[in-house]
Amino acid sequence: MTTTLLLVRHAATPWTEERRLQGRTDIDLSPGGRSDAAALRPLVDAWAPATVITSPLARTRSTAALLSDRDAVADARWMEASLGDWEGRTPDELGADYAAWRNGGLVPPGGEDLAQVRSRIRGAVGDAAALPGPVLVVTHGGTIRAVLEAYLGLTADRIRPVAAPSLTVLDVDGADARLRAFNVQAEPEGLALTRSRVAPAPSAG
Repeated sequence: MTTTLLLVRHAATPWTEERRLQGRTDIDLSPGGRSDAAALRPLVDAWAPATVITSPLARTRSTAALLSDRDAVADARWMEASLGDWEGRTPDELGADYAAWRNGGLVPPGGEDLAQVRSRIRGAVGDAAALPGPVLVVTHGGTIRAVLEAYLGLTADRIRPVAAPSLTVLDVDGADARLRAFNVQAEPEGLALTRSRVAPAPSAG
């Protein structure tokens, strides 16, 4: 049975706007983030999600509430990777280490490596795909990257970081998956589908 997963990266927080790495630091949305999440809703509504899952962090729960009137279930497996000692720091402060981490070649001190994220995310995807679909999952950039690597072999250095907020759509059938849309964002002038190419780019995570 094929289930469509609507993977949404949460909208911006004050730290997103300051380009600070958030990891598991629990920060809620900024006013601009709330506005951006509301603008994304028509794109999500077009898929008519039947089930909503979030990570337990406030920024995902607040985004989900702006995207759907359905009650959301929190699942800790969809939480962002821990970034250890780097949480709250900026790419400029980290220099070359940031680029190495973004490309999947470095684990922050005290942080969670991508293999650990992929391990927990496989179980989360499998359980989500067993629910009535389409399934809206409001999560984080790192977990979306982990899904794309685990199911499609797209490593971090081969994909453009997903925007906050944005929609990535995946059809899942057992261990197989097919990418239907990537990094779809709502544009201020009216919901254009943009930035779906596969390419590396800097981002604050």
